[in-house]
Amino acid sequence: MPGRPARTVTPVAPAPIDPADCLAALSLGGSALMGAEHWADGVDRLLAEIGPATGASRVWIFQLLEVQPDAVVQDYVFEWAASARYRQLDQRRFRFFSSPLEDPVYRRLVEERQAGKRHDLCVPAMPPGPLRTNLESQAIRSMATVPIFVNGQWWGTLGIDDCERAVGWQGPGLDLLESAGQLIAAALYRYQLNHRSRQIELFHKVADCGVWEVSLRNGRVWCSQALKATLGYPETYPRVPLRRLLARLHPMGRATLWTALRRVRGGAGSAQFRLDARLRLAGHAWVWHEIIAEFQHDEQGRPVAVAGLLLDISRRKQHEEQALAASQLDALTGALNRRGMVRHLEAEDQATMDRHLILLDIDHFKQINDTHGHPVGDALLRLMVKRLRHELRPDDCLVRLGGEEFAVLISGMQDDQALALAERLRRRVAEAPFHVDVPGGGEARVAMSISLGIARQSGDARDPLGQMMAQADRALYAAKHAGRNRVLTHAAEPQEQ
Repeated sequence: MPGRPARTVTPVAPAPIDPADCLAALSLGGSALMGAEHWADGVDRLLAEIGPATGASRVWIFQLLEVQPDAVVQDYVFEWAASARYRQLDQRRFRFFSSPLEDPVYRRLVEERQAGKRHDLCVPAMPPGPLRTNLESQAIRSMATVPIFVNGQWWGTLGIDDCERAVGWQGPGLDLLESAGQLIAAALYRYQLNHRSRQIELFHKVADCGVWEVSLRNGRVWCSQALKATLGYPETYPRVPLRRLLARLHPMGRATLWTALRRVRGGAGSAQFRLDARLRLAGHAWVWHEIIAEFQHDEQGRPVAVAGLLLDISRRKQHEEQALAASQLDALTGALNRRGMVRHLEAEDQATMDRHLILLDIDHFKQINDTHGHPVGDALLRLMVKRLRHELRPDDCLVRLGGEEFAVLISGMQDDQALALAERLRRRVAEAPFHVDVPGGGEARVAMSISLGIARQSGDARDPLGQMMAQADRALYAAKHAGRNRVLTHAAEPQEQ
């Protein structure tokens, strides 16, 4: 049967390359690449060694920008040319150019590059088609390419063009190219890591935070250099043990952290969480930090690492504490307000039974205001609080309940001691007149006295503060009724009346 004549395949002569020249080029270019201040300068030096060793017209690198469904977008980023007539780097058609994938030969070539395959193309031996036409338009007679992979991703393509010889590059040529591509990938990966590390350290300085990561597979910890320094480790310290890192957390924060980790790892919570905890720094001081963490998962959805930030929030906590303290203080006198008294009780040991409440009220304070005016009355309240503080211990709680009514909450005293304290407070106010500046000029001498009622906390009271307030108020009323400027206790109040 007559058939189509068989297509003759012209043998392709191998490129005349000396393996020793390739090895020397790789050694010199690799050293320049690893020693360059910037990785791009090192790549230029490496390409300049590859070109003469292979006898190629140019050596180039295309960086992959995007693989679209119907095209590949690339940029011509590096080139070494044997002479000016081979140079293409400055041509506008190679700046962010798009190559359509409608040609099945070119589509297959792209797919093979994505899979890591290297290529050796002798243009005269290629079948007619768009790819061959494109190469011939650039006067390319033969070409070899290898893909560059960075961190497992196709980053770009390293290639050599020969515009004079239609040769094959299998053997030393492609081996040299492949080794050079791996060196470039390593340099680029190192640059990315160093760049990211510098960004992290800058971020740490600006935001006053540290960056960390813990592997859930082996418990290994990575910390940014600044975080190591914050914790008291040298910046070059190779590995911070997890147990030492956890030991820096305050026990209360550590327990909360473990609870959050178990909840997230068990799938009961979000992959992210935040926690305010105290951290012991290099100087052994406890400093408030915010821990921001996020779980990282593998393809099967299993948590493999937890990473995040450590933010110094000591200023924020200080402001919060100042705001909280301000919300618990009486703005006029600086004594605690009712909210502050409740917080004071909450902070004390609830099992404390020897607690007394002294209620005191200024006698005839309305007449003082009517006579001298409210500004003088306010000044008198401030001066009286200063006098009372001289008789109180640091832990005693002085409260302004409102108007001219105050309370003193004390612990650790017997009944006779509480009575003696109340009597000292009474004498301290009544012993000498108060000197107050009068608005508009002058000074007023105002004599004042106070009446006081005392109550003791009952062991079976469901509302200890409410019980003491009610009993002390009855005792105070009895002191007022008995003539003012005196102290009565709740136990003595019926007889005194």
